[in-house]
Amino acid sequence: MAPAQDIVIENLLKALSRTIMLAEGNDSELDKQLQNIRANLGKSQEPEVLQQTLQMLEPMVLKYDEDRLARAQAFRAHLLLLIDTIDALPNIQLPAPEKKQLESDIRKSWQSASHWPELLAQAIKLSSNALKNPVSQSKSHSLLGRFFRRKDTSETNNSNQSDIMSHVSHTLAALLTNISLPEVYRDQLLDIQKALTGNKDLNHLPALLDEVINLIMVAVGKTQEDLTTYLSQLNQQLASINASILSNYKAQKNMSSSRKDFSDTFMQHVDSTQTDVRNATDLDALKHLIDERMHTITEAMTSFQDKMQNQEKQAAQSITQLKNKVNRMEQDANQLRSNMQEKIAQALSDALTGLPNRAAYQDTIFPLLTAAAQTKQPLCIAICDVDHFKRINDTWGHLAGDKVLRLMPKQVQSALKKEHLVYRYGGEEFIVVFPMTTLDEAYQYCDKIRLAVEKTPFNMNGDPISVTISIGVSLFNGKESHDELFERADKNLYQAKEQGRNGVIRDN
Repeated sequence: MAPAQDIVIENLLKALSRTIMLAEGNDSELDKQLQNIRANLGKSQEPEVLQQTLQMLEPMVLKYDEDRLARAQAFRAHLLLLIDTIDALPNIQLPAPEKKQLESDIRKSWQSASHWPELLAQAIKLSSNALKNPVSQSKSHSLLGRFFRRKDTSETNNSNQSDIMSHVSHTLAALLTNISLPEVYRDQLLDIQKALTGNKDLNHLPALLDEVINLIMVAVGKTQEDLTTYLSQLNQQLASINASILSNYKAQKNMSSSRKDFSDTFMQHVDSTQTDVRNATDLDALKHLIDERMHTITEAMTSFQDKMQNQEKQAAQSITQLKNKVNRMEQDANQLRSNMQEKIAQALSDALTGLPNRAAYQDTIFPLLTAAAQTKQPLCIAICDVDHFKRINDTWGHLAGDKVLRLMPKQVQSALKKEHLVYRYGGEEFIVVFPMTTLDEAYQYCDKIRLAVEKTPFNMNGDPISVTISIGVSLFNGKESHDELFERADKNLYQAKEQGRNGVIRDN
């Protein structure tokens, strides 16, 4: 190899090693794998090692990033659910400035695990202060507190701590069914679910929330442990592949050396024969000499062919083994990618209805609003809320309420086009996003939703259940924030409730 190429490769190896050092510090187990790679990199400066290291780093970084995103999305969804649950309690009002600041901090920092403890501390402090200082006046219709907000006046006046704790417990129990935990936590999970099911004392809520948060953090950490195990196995597989590549490289060098040795030996015999022929004086002696040299050349040729066949056979076996190892790695990588995609989908899906959840809505709506502002295309959102949902739960139980919520997506989507987006925002509330749709068109689709729900025969144990839905729909004006757009739609929904429910109210 030319000296200039040696210098380039040496500098590339140094740069790669420094880059790996910069990547360290994000995760202790990942650091070990990166340090092993860097150590292997320092043992050899062959071009093949450089290429091998680059190939090793790419899947590790991609898989780590996918897992990090899945954990971050799960954390964000659970933290938002906690805020919603606390803010939904009657006589509990989260201070608007602090709540707005927390939501802003979550939007800015949810992807960075280093900010999670700070965000959790903010949420717990905000919730604790609100629980310690209940308000006596009626709560305003804020954007987040909507689980208990739009009930009948009679229902609100008659609701008690037992009703509220029952609703919150049901929500938390549903949350716990959607997280993946190691087997060792199974008994603890069952105990908490049992406590949630039978507990109607609102004073126990803070302690139960602490237990739920602990399990959520364990579930988030489990994914990281799975990735660490995979990276350890990956490092072993890569080391084995590296050994196979080096062995194959040495075999190729041996084959090249054997060819050169044979060529040199052959030329020596030819040169020697030519010299002897020129100096020969006896014909019989010359014949004998030529026969002897031809025999020697034939033996050398046969030996060379045998040696080449053995080396080629070994090389073929080595390549086959290498292909098998690479195939196994690809299968493992595909399986991990599939698992990560499944976990990401779970983090963005509502377990009860199968619809995208609030976190998925937030991932989608901001890019859509930006695009609508840039292209001047219309965009509408509609907030849909099941009427008298608390009465359904109180009369027929939470199983009936869950059944209504499970059937709701089919009725809503039956009135919409494929390009319309439906989300479960929380509780009995759904959101529909209408890209490139005018307010008049969105209003017509919302009325179709209302009629579809009204005409659907819901029943529980053979008893019919009357189910209707109220909807507020608003058009994005191209300049306002998401919160401003959402608040207008929310006010329209509240107006639909005030006017008797089972109706659609749009912007003026």
